[in-house]
Amino acid sequence: MIQRKLGVVFLLICSLSVPAASQARGAEPASVHETLDYSVIKKDLAVFQGVVDTTVRQNFQGPFPILGSTKGTYLPEYGAVFNLEVNLYEIRVISPFDLKPHTEKELNDAYSSMMKRIETLKENLIKVMGEHGPSLKQLKPDDNLAVVVHLFNVENEARHPCPSQIILRAKKSILSGYRENKFSLEELAKKIEITQF
Repeated sequence: MIQRKLGVVFLLICSLSVPAASQARGAEPASVHETLDYSVIKKDLAVFQGVVDTTVRQNFQGPFPILGSTKGTYLPEYGAVFNLEVNLYEIRVISPFDLKPHTEKELNDAYSSMMKRIETLKENLIKVMGEHGPSLKQLKPDDNLAVVVHLFNVENEARHPCPSQIILRAKKSILSGYRENKFSLEELAKKIEITQF
């Protein structure tokens, strides 16, 4: 009889402690993840990746303007992040058939052209983010959309300062505002946070 009562008390304690334990382990965030449709996220990421790749290839000439395809990922409680590596540095190739070193003018011209291409790339990506960012349907208004550009850099040889990364970031709510014509592309450019180093 005493053992039966102790068993009932033990089961009662266990049943009361399970909900508390699940709350302590973060049951609430798990319910947030359950509302996400990851198959939709994957499709949306793939579409945005394709748009970025196409934009870079169409706007920059040369044999390898983009080195590999853009890769996107979804980070819970942050948003979507896309990475790509581009080559914006164009200069005469030194080969066994032409061993003449680059002149100072060639190096300066190539550097100047690259810096102009960097500005053009940022303008193009701002437009892509504004026009296609809101299509990432699973992102909440406060989630971020970030595009991280890695610059293939041979310019160190020319002793000119050049960023190796450019990061463009904005909340989805800002991108949706542009898509809904609440402000212009110029205003969107001011609202997107750009970091380069």
